[in-house]
Amino acid sequence: MERSEQRSPGFPFLAAHEMLVLIALLAPGVIPLSGQILSEAEDTSLITPATGSDLEVSLMTIGPGDAIWERFSHNALVIRDRKARTEVAYNWGIFDFNQEDFIVRLARGRMLYRMEGYLLSDLISAYERLNRDVWLERVNLTPSQRLELQALVEETDTDANRHYRYDYYRDNCSTRVRDALDKVLGGQVRASTENLDTGSTYRWHTARLLSPVLAAYAGIQFVVGSRGDAPISAWEEMFLPLRMREHLGNVRIRTPDGEEVPLLAPSVRMVETSHPPPPGEAPTFLLSFLGVGLVLSGLFVIAGEAVVRRRRWAKWVLVTTGTAWSVTVGLLGTALVLSWFLTDHYFWGLNENVFQANPLSLALATMFLFAVFGRSRAVVVHLALAVAALSVGGLLLQLLSGFDQVNGEVLAFMVPAHLGLAWGVSRAWLSLPE
Repeated sequence: MERSEQRSPGFPFLAAHEMLVLIALLAPGVIPLSGQILSEAEDTSLITPATGSDLEVSLMTIGPGDAIWERFSHNALVIRDRKARTEVAYNWGIFDFNQEDFIVRLARGRMLYRMEGYLLSDLISAYERLNRDVWLERVNLTPSQRLELQALVEETDTDANRHYRYDYYRDNCSTRVRDALDKVLGGQVRASTENLDTGSTYRWHTARLLSPVLAAYAGIQFVVGSRGDAPISAWEEMFLPLRMREHLGNVRIRTPDGEEVPLLAPSVRMVETSHPPPPGEAPTFLLSFLGVGLVLSGLFVIAGEAVVRRRRWAKWVLVTTGTAWSVTVGLLGTALVLSWFLTDHYFWGLNENVFQANPLSLALATMFLFAVFGRSRAVVVHLALAVAALSVGGLLLQLLSGFDQVNGEVLAFMVPAHLGLAWGVSRAWLSLPE
């Protein structure tokens, strides 16, 4: 997860589409670097292949950074070959801004990431400059398992095999490390962790790690649907490198002679920085979102009541704010609905926020323009009431079994705003002659 091949500086997701497009990469995956600051591993093709006893495998874990895409931490597999005198860190977290159709792939959930091997010393130096902690833990593998792992990663580290379809929860740079280790261990990692409940969810972790960046936090809460609220096992939780390090530290494996041993040796801290640890809990901004929703609702209500009192400015305030709100909500809702059919963003589906933001608001925004000139005011009132009814319906669905998406902050913000607009429009337009 942690390096973007960046021939020119920049980062892909950061705006209103910045909010939607951003989400695809918010989870573990990227270290933006200006230019090729990591030197690639030396060509060892002419060196006599090592026996397993000449190899040492380590898990490399990198702590979070300051940039938004660094908050999920990162990891890599390190293979030390004593005979060849090399230490190569295999990193599955590389993407290329110059990739063909980069933005389209990002928006549609079809990002291509790749794996490459780099000199361990260069990688550690890069993270030290970025003020990120680095740990190494030797993986307890037999010589034959080390050889198998080396063959696996070297086969992957080729032009034919290095690219893969990235999924920010189910197939990212951390799960690739997990899967490689599990493969050579004959499934022992999965067997030890897939039935271990963590009491967490994908949404909870993402909200926890993004809580210092409110815009990203709000975007995640909006686009991630109910699938992100399903409980996850320790196996699934290893989509986060720091949690993977923790879980693998508790795994014990059986050796060929039947002995049970820890999978990881004691940790060695290669880089220690002053960077604070990631938040330990997912916060709630429920009262803050409710406060903003009530302020917006109050604006709509006050403007509507002022229209009733024949204040000249009131009609234009109501139309301007109501149209801006409806366009914004309608576009977000349309994008959300289209994402279910036109993208591979699995966790955006089955999203109850569609009751709060949907294409009906675009129709309301359009009819506002006609209402300014005294036309179709009744249609505006009916549409505003319909949008508000859907919003309240989405709130009431929380009372039913099976409708338990964790979207309280979205509801707290949007339900009052929709109700306030419906009230203001109804009071204003019904008080005016056609």
